[in-house]
Formats: sequence, C-alpha cells, structure tokens
Amino acid sequence: MTDELRTERLLLRPLTLDHVDDYYRVYGDPRTWEHQPRHRHTTRGESARAIERSMESHRAYGFGHCAVVLREPVAGLAAGSFLGSAGAAMLRFDAWNLGYRFAPEAWGHGFATEAAAVALATARSTRPDTPVTARVLARNRASVRVLERLGLERVWSGASSAAHAGRDDTTHLERMVFADRALDDATLDAVIALG
Repeated sequence: MTDELRTERLLLRPLTLDHVDDYYRVYGDPRTWEHQPRHRHTTRGESARAIERSMESHRAYGFGHCAVVLREPVAGLAAGSFLGSAGAAMLRFDAWNLGYRFAPEAWGHGFATEAAAVALATARSTRPDTPVTARVLARNRASVRVLERLGLERVWSGASSAAHAGRDDTTHLERMVFADRALDDATLDAVIALG
C-alpha cells in the first residue's frame, strides 16, 4: 500500500475519514462541479462514502485517491492547506481511473498537474500491467490540458448519453477518454459506458 507521496510542493496522503470535512468543502463547492453540477456532494455522507471507496481501493489494490496538502506556503496558501484530492482508483474491471479535484483557491498554480503526475506514476508502478485511464468532458479544457501535459493519449471522443448509463444529467455531452496505452476493445467500451 502506498504511503505518503511527495512532490516539490505537495504531499499526497491516503484519504481517511479524518479528511471528510475538508473533502466535503471541496466536493460540495458548486464551483468545482461547473461542468457536472449534479454530481456535487450535497451531504457529508456522500463525501464519507467516496473516501471509504478510496480506502478500499488502497487496501485491495495498493493505491487510491489521496488528500493533497501543501508542503510550504505558496501564493497566499498556508503550509498544510488541504488543496483537494488526486489519485487513481481501480474500476470494476482491470483499469485505473485517474482523477483529481481541487479547491478553487488552489486553481491556476499547476497543482493538478503536479499531483496527477505522481498519481499516474504510482498507479503504473503499483500495477504495471493495468492501464491508467481518465474520463473528461471535452468542454473542461483545464482538465484536458492536465491530461495532455501528463502525456496521456486521447483514445476516444464522442457524445455519450448519460441516460444510457442510468444517469439523469444532461445527455449527449462531448466526452473524451485518455489512457497511458492502447486499450483493448472490451476495456475501452467499458470505460466509455461509465459516461
């Protein structure tokens, strides 16, 4: 199991329920869900369940999502500030899902790229034979740029209907799938079906 990870400016620590208030502050903020407002956490319980899923990923697969904490003061943010989360979680099939979400006050400093880079490297080293994937809405240009900076390749783009996946948010959103390698058809189809 991965312990604390370090980058030049950040510490990534496995999420625990001790992080629930900070996590909910980020995941409950409507600004962090501009592109998918219906997925915003509206209760602490939703955030606690998300953290529990990450804890299970750490136990079962050796990695999951992490709390991202600032090591030293940067641009008015204090050392020790909880900036958000980043990591990779194992999907219901053999593929990692890379993800990150940061508080608005942390935007524009390159933290997402820095944290996602170490998360990508950790997922790869934890299970080298397992592909790392990432799903993003095409209109979320900031997130697309992060994935491109990491060197992930776009392996699919198209309009996927949220309705076919049992979701009630806007249908036919232009989506993209990125991966660190070519995906077999079954894996790609399964990632696309996630919406």
